[in-house]
Amino acid sequence: MPKLKFILQKEEENKINILDITIRNDHDNLTFDIYRKPTTNDIIIQNDFGHPREHKTAAIRYYNRMTYKVNHENQQKENNELQEILINNK
Repeated sequence: MPKLKFILQKEEENKINILDITIRNDHDNLTFDIYRKPTTNDIIIQNDFGHPREHKTAAIRYYNRMTYKVNHENQQKENNELQEILINNK
């Protein structure tokens, strides 16, 4: 049976990436940014593929990280990223 391996990740340059967010420690004030792994690609189920609509919208919902409390600049950056993903996948 496979074993789980936990890795302790330490804060570097006053920030740490956890799942899909970056937490920054700015003088005891925490700020949040969207984090995308360098290996992330923009491939989702294209609109003209024969998959159920629920599968296609699930991929879009997954990419929508706007529920995090990020600043306006990062919200706009994430919105632009989402638009580009949707355009690339028709």
